[in-house]
Parts: sequence; structure tokens; C-alpha cells
Amino acid sequence: MKAMKTMMRITDNQHRIAKEDFVAEYPKLSQALLDRTLDNLSKEDNIFIFPNDLKNSPDLEKDQKIFETVNQKIKTGNVIGFLGCGQERLTISSRFSDESNDHFLHYLLHKVLHINLTSLDVALSREERLYQLLMYLFPKYLQAAIRKGLYKEYHRFSYNDSNVKGVIDVRNHLKKNLPFTGNISYTTREFTYDNPLMQLVRHTIEYIKNQKSIGQGVLDNLSTSRENVAEIVRVTPSYKLADRAKIIRGNQSKPIRHAYFHEYRKLQELCLMILNQEKHGLGYQDQKIHGILFDVAWLWEEYVHTLLPKDFIHPRNKEKLGGISVFSSRERKVFPDFYQEELKIVLDAKYKKLELTEKGIKREDLFQLISYSYILKAEKAGLVFPSKDKIVDNKIGKLAGYGALLKKWSIQIPQESSSYSEFCEMMENSEETFKRNITKEVGRK
Repeated sequence: MKAMKTMMRITDNQHRIAKEDFVAEYPKLSQALLDRTLDNLSKEDNIFIFPNDLKNSPDLEKDQKIFETVNQKIKTGNVIGFLGCGQERLTISSRFSDESNDHFLHYLLHKVLHINLTSLDVALSREERLYQLLMYLFPKYLQAAIRKGLYKEYHRFSYNDSNVKGVIDVRNHLKKNLPFTGNISYTTREFTYDNPLMQLVRHTIEYIKNQKSIGQGVLDNLSTSRENVAEIVRVTPSYKLADRAKIIRGNQSKPIRHAYFHEYRKLQELCLMILNQEKHGLGYQDQKIHGILFDVAWLWEEYVHTLLPKDFIHPRNKEKLGGISVFSSRERKVFPDFYQEELKIVLDAKYKKLELTEKGIKREDLFQLISYSYILKAEKAGLVFPSKDKIVDNKIGKLAGYGALLKKWSIQIPQESSSYSEFCEMMENSEETFKRNITKEVGRK
């Protein structure tokens, strides 16, 4: 059994993991995870899924499973990260990473979220580095929440003065004001920003600040980060370090439920994950499943967008923006990943293994491209995917009918780099080749 533990490496898009071996090595996790959908798993309090909103991630289907059983084999999807239960630890790595690094994931986060990960502590285990990434995500989630305005809620306050404006507190009045000196004890119910949720955010800020190697760098990742942090500090004057455990318990027992404050709910989840790592360390003593997962398909799509010419439209399924009408009545729309109507080209980003055959793509991907190219009357349509061994720039075929040319393009992911900085340089070379290939297709100099 010990030998098998050192050999079994789980990556995304694996298809032939022996179920018997997996269950033997991870009995608790297999019971908790096998054939459970991401939608169902996202409801777990101790699992953080980035981007943590399934509706915001069209490629991450609600019914997708992290581990799906097919003919006594287990296959993985487009999700990577860490999961634990009791003493069991399971890391799902990117298929483009090796045993010692996560350069590919870090690079995608850097390009998509514009965060600087150069100070990530390389001395940490892979599991610990994944949790450290949560702190780098904090400024983005704080910014998204604050866009809704500062969160406030009703709380009861006690006063003892002569300006009575609430309900008289007879018990406290008799206790404090005999003999009568002119003051009256009373309580009021007031809207306040200084509430348990905002206190939780404040405690997270103070915790991150105290991380010597990365703290201030994390909070300076966004141009708006300092302003957001200052605003949280301003509205939480009652902050006390000694209250941290109480604030954590209060937020765990009272999660934000109102749909309007969805962004604050996600921020609350993130803060609890960060602070619970400080509280418990990485060894959770209970039997609840916990972990952090990244939707790499979403990251890949957003990354490809950063490489395309600016006039490519990138529809947003959640916001119903940029879609194309299926029918002339415009009642129904579909959302290709990228298209440019004047240049008559449509592209789909796929985080799939598509380099094994020159022309082969799955039936559903083929039909999707045909549909998009037909509706847009596109002259070219294609898939953009990551590859290991070579850069792919291949024709799939020319369609009957309108005659659109279908193609596959890849961005080659470096497999041998001595450092993260070298990995970045090699990625930039791959990107330049991809940009030249796309520029050639759209007829630009």
C-alpha cells in the first residue's frame, strides 16, 4: 500500500485510474467524492471552488464530476486542487505540472487575475502552496464585494445617557442609575457596517498583513486594494485580535444567504478558509471534507482572451452579453467563446487533450463549431487548446455548405524549466507563435 501511495499521481483529464486502487488508497475521500457533481460539492462549507460561482463559468458544468466512474475506471475532469478528509490527502495536479511545481496554474492566475505570484513560498508543500494562493485571491473577492457597497445589517446597541431614542432597558437602568443621575439605560436597533461579516474581513486583512514573506505584496496586488483595505479598517473600529475565534464561529453559523449579497457570501467563504488554516493548520481533526479547487477550463478561456486581438468579442454567458441569435426572431442565443464578425472567424477555447490526432476532435466539439460558423457565416472556425510536445496549427477540414475552414491551434506549455521565471519566458515564446498564427488567419500584418 505504501508503494502505491508514492506512485499514484492524479492529474486533470485522466481516464484510466483503477477504481479498486483509488478506493483502497483513499477510502474516505472516495466515499465522499466519487460521482458527486460540482454543484453538489460547492455547497460544502469547507471546500472553496474558484471562480466559486458555477454560473460564472460556462465550461464548468453544474453536473460535472471531479471523479466519475466509468467501467470500473475513474476519470477526472478540468478541475485541479487539493482535497482532504481526516488523515487522507489528495492533490489533483495539472497535467502540465511536475511533481515539484505548479508553474502552469500560477502562470494562468498571473495572466488572468493580474496578480504577482513570484513571492509564493517554494519551500511549502504543494498542498500548503494551494492554500497560500487563497490569500492572493482575497483582493479580487474583496473588490467584487465592495462594488455592491459596504455590507451593513441591523444590530442591537445598548446606551446609558440622557438622549433616549430606543427601548428602555429597565434591568440595566435599575442597576446603573440608582440613585437617579439623569441618565437612562436603553437599547436601539441600528444599521451598522461594524458587524460580524465586516469584522471577519478585517480579521482576514490583519492575518494577511502578518504573513511576513507575502502579506503586504498580496494586499497591494490590485490598484484598488489599498483603498478597499483602508475602508474596511475605517468601518470596523471595534476590531480586537482576541475576538477572532468568536468572529469565525459566528460567521460559520450564520452564512450570508441573500442572493443580492452573493459576492459577500463568496468573500465570507474565502475569509473562513484563510482563517481556518491559521486556526487548524492543514490537519483538520474532524471527518469533514475540505479543500480548494480551481476550474482550469475557465482560467484557460480567460487566458486565451488575453492573447487575442482586442476587437474579438468574448461573450459572457452569465450576463447574457455578446451572444449570437440562433433564430431570426432573436429569441434564443448561443455564446461562442470568441468571434469577430467582420473577419468572419469564431474560436472556442478548450482545455482538452486535442494534440494526439491531427484532425480529430470530439463529436460535440465538431457540431458546436459547425453551428457557430453557420450562424455567423464564418469563413474560419477553430479550437484553441494547450499542448505538451509541439505547437499545433492544423486543418480539420473544410465544411460542405458555406465552406468554412475548421482548424486546431495550440499554445505549447513548457515541460522542462528550471524556475518559474524561465517558465514564464518559455510561455511568452509560445504565445508569440500563437499570436502569429492567429494574425495570419485573420489576414493582418
